[in-house]
Amino acid sequence: MWASIAWRLFWRELSRGELWVIAFALFLAVGSVVSLSGITQGVKSALMQRSAQFTAADKVLRSSQPFDPAVIELAQQNNLATAQQMQFDSMLFAGDSMQLATIKAVSSSYPLRGELLLKKSENIGSGEDGNLEPGSVYIEERLFNLLGIAPGDKVEIGMLSLTVNGVIANEPDAPLSVFGGAPRVLMHLDDVGATQIVQPGSRIGYRYLFAGATADLASFENQMTPQLTAHQRWQDMDRESAIGSALERAERFLLLAGLLGIVLAACAAAVAAGRYSQRHTQSVAVIKALGATTAQIRLIYGSHLLLVVMFSLLCGAVAGQLTIQAAQWGITQFLSDYRAEFSWRPLWLGILTCAICALLFAARPMWRLSQTAAIDVLKQPAISLGLDKLQLVSGGVAIWGLMWLFSGEFILSIGLFALCGLFALLLLGGASLLVRLAKPVAAGQSSARRLALANLRRRLWANSFQLITFSLAIFLGLLLYFLRAELIGQWQRQIPPGAPNQFLVNITEQQRVDLKQFALQHNLQLDAYYPVVRGRLLSINDEQLQQEATKEDRSQQRVGVGRELNLTWLSELPANNQITAGNWFDSTATAQVSVEAELAERLALKLGDSLVFSIGGEPKSAKVSSIRKVDWNSLQPNFYMILSPDLLADFPATYITAFYLQPERNQLLNQLARLMPTVTVISVDNIIKQVNDIIEQVTVALSFILVIICLAAGLVLVAQVQATLEQREQELAILRTLGAQYAFLRNALMLEFALLGAMAGLFATILAELMLVIVQQRVFNMPFQLHYHLWGLGPVLGVVAVTLLGWWQLKRLLRMPGAQLMRKVLQG
Repeated sequence: MWASIAWRLFWRELSRGELWVIAFALFLAVGSVVSLSGITQGVKSALMQRSAQFTAADKVLRSSQPFDPAVIELAQQNNLATAQQMQFDSMLFAGDSMQLATIKAVSSSYPLRGELLLKKSENIGSGEDGNLEPGSVYIEERLFNLLGIAPGDKVEIGMLSLTVNGVIANEPDAPLSVFGGAPRVLMHLDDVGATQIVQPGSRIGYRYLFAGATADLASFENQMTPQLTAHQRWQDMDRESAIGSALERAERFLLLAGLLGIVLAACAAAVAAGRYSQRHTQSVAVIKALGATTAQIRLIYGSHLLLVVMFSLLCGAVAGQLTIQAAQWGITQFLSDYRAEFSWRPLWLGILTCAICALLFAARPMWRLSQTAAIDVLKQPAISLGLDKLQLVSGGVAIWGLMWLFSGEFILSIGLFALCGLFALLLLGGASLLVRLAKPVAAGQSSARRLALANLRRRLWANSFQLITFSLAIFLGLLLYFLRAELIGQWQRQIPPGAPNQFLVNITEQQRVDLKQFALQHNLQLDAYYPVVRGRLLSINDEQLQQEATKEDRSQQRVGVGRELNLTWLSELPANNQITAGNWFDSTATAQVSVEAELAERLALKLGDSLVFSIGGEPKSAKVSSIRKVDWNSLQPNFYMILSPDLLADFPATYITAFYLQPERNQLLNQLARLMPTVTVISVDNIIKQVNDIIEQVTVALSFILVIICLAAGLVLVAQVQATLEQREQELAILRTLGAQYAFLRNALMLEFALLGAMAGLFATILAELMLVIVQQRVFNMPFQLHYHLWGLGPVLGVVAVTLLGWWQLKRLLRMPGAQLMRKVLQG
């Protein structure tokens, strides 16, 4: 019997639109989570595929021991493509000339990602494309001048003579450091044995390169990681490089946008649950008055909820998947080699979201409805928040759980959830205070203004809850808009047009004069000179440092940097550095050092600590006088340690400088190489291009997510206005019966919504500004700037959006004749 009643009631509710409210909320929650999760995952995958071009593979395993065939076999069992690479320094001989070079020996399958471009000429801009074959090498452009050779000449590496076939025009995993290094030589891996260079104790770097599907890579990594020895480690993108930092920042942008979408979806579910609870109290009372039991009521409404959940889940999953497909198509417009991969994660996350929202935001109100007494049929239901304490707690836990599942960031989820909860409480208190203060002004109802204020105060808690929802929706839109516009704008300004793109390394004191004349002759603007001396940190406060950590090490000895550092001495603080503790060197400073903040934290350094360096075999002591925050995103020479000028004055140094060169003038680099063959020229054009590409891709992704969230926010506002629609019908019917005119009621309602919108916009502005402080300084490491135009945009947006939505929802009632409106109210 109950099934027949439930089915008839279900179709009746569908025709009246009652169940569409909760169906829409669940659809919005599922669609938002699936689409945002899929878009975030797709863009992140695209960025990681782009980063793979800088390592020549999807995954790289580094080792100091010879290649292990078992590793290659395990990778192939996991359907991965493999390549091998060896790297070492050796003298390169050509007749009577010789030059220290970095030799990279690769297998035939190299590279697995990115493009290796070889030219059969001395110039990277001309010549036919070449292939690397055994018996030949390709060399860096400057080696032709340094050794005085041409393509076709012979060079010797160890005991092997090889033919120089041409120049390395593009190398996917070339080093990105502006400090440079020895000239590079590319040879085939099969020729290494004949050189007889690899001997016991030789310093050789071995790299295993892997490429394949994400799932296969993850499976291989899980199998391989427990087997790693002390000489093996996975290679990750350097987060301190411009590319690595850009990728990390892009991931944070997308992660934060997705978390905000989770909050909005939960907000929509809460609004729908509140409205559903309010609008069904009398229906349940009527059914009970006709003899239905509490258990039957639960079965009836439980079946309704199950049908709505299944329908909403199906539609939301389909809509989300279609959105993901559209986003992946958009990604391919920017990355032609993007490989889209299907993932079940967005779908099961959407299913879990639907289940949690249904159980904790819809099932709980239905459970409470089933306890409604039959006598309540004679009562007028009061507008309330529709959430009891248990539902508030369980709903909060559900929102946090969804945020954690979506982001995988435990601390970030707790922090963002705590901030949202705190701001919700502040908004509730502030809204209640403002509405209560309106009591003296609202005395009497002789004007539209006083009627609007009286309505605000009469529905104090309902309006306060509406205000929270309005503020949250406007806040999410404002925050994401400024994340897209302001933060990405700051990000882009870090690499402005005309930024230095050519770095000159290993400049001697004598060459500075020749370089100055060359720059004047060709109208080049040289950047500042940075002196560089190599040194190793030996001890801290007389405690000797362990130079390298190993798995077998169980000592408590402090681990040092593990390599030589590029040390410099400067009298002025670099523009992209900020002192966070201590003071910069003054004119009387002696034996002092300024340390980069992250390195200071890693080495547990504090002001006043004594450091001992080995420079040119001579120990030098210095006290930590300041700690600096360094902007690693700027394509400028950055230093972990900057010494006071007195410490390095007696040591021979080389210099680094930079300048901007238009692409059409690249031939000047060849002239400079012939003029000063020992000076290394490093072009960062490719780095700048890749960083700008990443920024552009993230901008498009955020724009797409912004559209989704703004549409969702608008729909939540509509649902919240509809939550009080029935009570407003009754009030309008009474006022029209008492003789209130159309213009009077219209002005009162629009003023009421305008006041709500103004308060919501103001609260949203305050919340957005505070959140931007945290996001810019703590999440993205950017300086905070007050957004003055935000304080005008927020309230105006609130007034316009809420007023228009309110008018759109209520204009039909306002234009309805009084008698017709009264009949509508009496008929229920």
